[in-house]
Amino acid sequence: MKAKLADVKPALNKDGSTRKNSIYSTLKEKISETEMQLKDTREKASKEPDRIKTSDLEDYREYKQVDNEGKKLFDFITSAVWNSRKDMIDLLRPHWNQENEIVDLFYAITECQGWIRSNKEEVRVRLEPLEQPRRRFAQEQLCRKLTYLATRLPMGKILVMEVGTDPRLF
Repeated sequence: MKAKLADVKPALNKDGSTRKNSIYSTLKEKISETEMQLKDTREKASKEPDRIKTSDLEDYREYKQVDNEGKKLFDFITSAVWNSRKDMIDLLRPHWNQENEIVDLFYAITECQGWIRSNKEEVRVRLEPLEQPRRRFAQEQLCRKLTYLATRLPMGKILVMEVGTDPRLF
């Protein structure tokens, strides 16, 4: 509003006094009202505590409930999952030439049963091989690429992905 006020010149009456219903005087009034509201809001905010222990509260009506945080977090996680799904499908693409089946192949790989073995340095995930040779080849290549990324888990171990049979049989 102050930028608009700078562009507007005060309108004067014949006697030199400012007009009451001019754009200039209206903007000045709006600015002063807004500044008063801002001052009141800042005073109210300064009286509120920085942190509130919810376990001590008996009446929640005084505080507004934040309802969008869960939705925003869900949207963030959903978009992260969809982006990682897209990236993993892009890793599969060089090894699978049928574009209309690539998403189905990705889901077939991710729904495979498997075994997990962990030691001090690594977490080894072995997936059951898919039955069709071409699909199994794409599965093996995806696992090799994921292993090649050298992903470190939060506890510092490296994630190793492989395709093979039940390790207990040998």
